Order: sequence, then structure tokens, then C-alpha cells
Amino acid sequence: MSRIKEVEVGQRFQSIGAVSGAPTSTYEVQVLFRSRVDNIDYARLALVNDPTAIKSIAVSTLLNPHQFSHVC
Repeated sequence: MSRIKEVEVGQRFQSIGAVSGAPTSTYEVQVLFRSRVDNIDYARLALVNDPTAIKSIAVSTLLNPHQFSHVC
């Protein structure tokens, strides 16, 4: 399995459970932006089965295979 190197709007990712190491919730990338405060790239994610559940995380965290896996 090749690692994804870039994140695009519309891609889906599953968070990896801290204890089980198994995929848990599935999120879809809604917006990509760079913070003017810390100059870091962020992705705004929405939970697939509850689009009102939104969070923003650093793109580097989203690309970390220990925390998220890409859903094809």
C-alpha cells in the first residue's frame, strides 16, 4: 500500500483507535487552509455520518499512518 502524499477536498480518512489500532470514525475533507497564526496547513474535516461534527487538524497529522488511514 502506497502512502498518500497530498490531501485534497473530498478525500475520506478513518481515524485510528488509540487502544485498538483499528479504524474508527470516517471523515471527509471539506476545506484546506493555511493558518496565518502558525503558518501550518490544516484540513477541516466533517464526520461522514454526521456532517455537523466538524474539526480542523494539521495536514501532517492527517497524513500520519498511526493516526489516520486513507479511504479509497
